Amino acid sequence: MPTKNIPRERLAALKKSFDQLCVWLNYDASTVHSARRLLDGSYVKPFFQEYRRDFLEPTHGQHAAVQCAELYRWCASNDAFAQPKYAGSEIKSKKDWAPLDHAARFLVRVLRFSWEHDGEWSSGKFDPENDEDGVGELEFFQVWAILQYLQAEWETANLEDWEIF
Repeated sequence: MPTKNIPRERLAALKKSFDQLCVWLNYDASTVHSARRLLDGSYVKPFFQEYRRDFLEPTHGQHAAVQCAELYRWCASNDAFAQPKYAGSEIKSKKDWAPLDHAARFLVRVLRFSWEHDGEWSSGKFDPENDEDGVGELEFFQVWAILQYLQAEWETANLEDWEIF
């Protein structure tokens, strides 16, 4: 299993990314420690472990970044939150999955788990047509941002040619 042995010369760039993630998650200086707990907790970590195992490690980081708007459209047009391949706990094969499939599964699983277990995100639905207050879109963005940060953290520790997003 890859470790978080991040080369010293990369730490400053990664710290800037972490600080930006904290802003996007609405953590201030007095609660920033909670962001790391969130990333390492049961609402995120097991789903990133799956993403890492099934996507990052097999592709050796040779993939394009998934953009938030693209993923949002993908999830809406494919009704991802209702699809067993994204929402279900067991998937037999992800052999022909695209990066969007893997990102959608991470996002759907994190949000649904949170909704079902009174977690960090609590809107309880992904419904772009009926999100007048924007809470669903904010939750989507925050989980996408977490995925981007965790992927950057993994790449920082595991890829020779690494650039921060």
